Amino acid sequence: MTNLPVVPGGGSPGVAALVLLVVLVVGVAAGRTKRRWTLLLAGLLGVLVLGIVIVALAEPAGTGDRAAAITALYTVAVPLVVAFTAGWLCGRGTWFRRLVVLGVAVVLLAAFPYAAAGRVTAYTLFRPAAAAPQGEGASG
Repeated sequence: MTNLPVVPGGGSPGVAALVLLVVLVVGVAAGRTKRRWTLLLAGLLGVLVLGIVIVALAEPAGTGDRAAAITALYTVAVPLVVAFTAGWLCGRGTWFRRLVVLGVAVVLLAAFPYAAAGRVTAYTLFRPAAAAPQGEGASG
């Protein structure tokens, strides 16, 4: 994997903020329509696929570090999912509720343990199978 962080916008904070703002506005638009539940599911699926594509294009094939790949996926997909969901929730409601939702989204993005979550997920999904103990319980 390259030394550059994989974030929406390729590592530039300005571009990443613009991408998150666009995703937030798309979420607001989805939350204001009559088919908002369908658009919520479609938007979340689209954002997840976009995150997978970005990580797949940024990471060279053949690197065996699954924890780093999952961490990169979390680094890209979690902010996009949070921005879309926050926008969707802000589509309807009072201004106070919208500010609370945006505040919670910012805190979640700042406090999410991307590296730890990537390591734990990689360990949980790809841990080697435990070898069965030899000779226990067998008579003879």
